[in-house]
Amino acid sequence: MTSDKQSRTNGNEGVAGAQEQARKATVGVMAGAQDAAEKVRASAERAAEKLPDAMAGAQVAARDTQRALDEMPNQALIIGTSFSIGLGVGLFITGSNRLLVLAALAPAAAMAATLLSREEAQQAAEARKARTA
Repeated sequence: MTSDKQSRTNGNEGVAGAQEQARKATVGVMAGAQDAAEKVRASAERAAEKLPDAMAGAQVAARDTQRALDEMPNQALIIGTSFSIGLGVGLFITGSNRLLVLAALAPAAAMAATLLSREEAQQAAEARKARTA
């Protein structure tokens, strides 16, 4: 009989110990999650503070690139466009990362857009000359 009482008492202590361990583990996980959330929040705040400067820098770079493209002769734009398209197609055929393929094709898009805008401007100028003549 006494051994039966002892086993029940030991069993209850074992359950209580397991419950205590589970509670401590839960508290530890919650504290870790709170720390992680705080780090994410702080990182997001730092990124948000730097975003306007990054956007301004990107706008300046885009403007400078467009100016440089506008100053290039048509032949250079055609060669650059052809090279960029060839590089992008080659990367695509070899199975390269899609982001890398897009990065290779981005200059082609900018150069082609510059060529098309020049052609449109020339056509508009010719149309004006034809009307005034």
